Amino acid sequence: MSRLVLVLAALALVGSAVGCKPEVGDSCNVSTDCSITGDRLCDTSMPDGYCTIYNCDPGSCPSEAVCVEFHPTAERFARRFCVRGCDKASDCRGGYVCVDPKERDGRIHEGAPDFSTVCLP
Repeated sequence: MSRLVLVLAALALVGSAVGCKPEVGDSCNVSTDCSITGDRLCDTSMPDGYCTIYNCDPGSCPSEAVCVEFHPTAERFARRFCVRGCDKASDCRGGYVCVDPKERDGRIHEGAPDFSTVCLP
């Protein structure tokens, strides 16, 4: 009977690891918190870390996010990131607000974005 318990516990552990894929905007400490395959990175300059995808192109972000270009008027410093989209404040995690990226020197870099506001500190 104890062998069955061990097998069930192992299956539950594997299931929980596979079932919860981190999303853009989730908190993180290191990039492997965001993706073990390396397709998402942890921006540790953001409060409690921020799972993102660097150098996004229009339409390349997952469904919960949009591509935002920060510092678009200073071409040399411009950078694009997938940022969590939102419709209201409760769509964002603690410490983040639902804002127009223009308020943070950014602009949505999408042809037909699903969101016009994003979660930022």
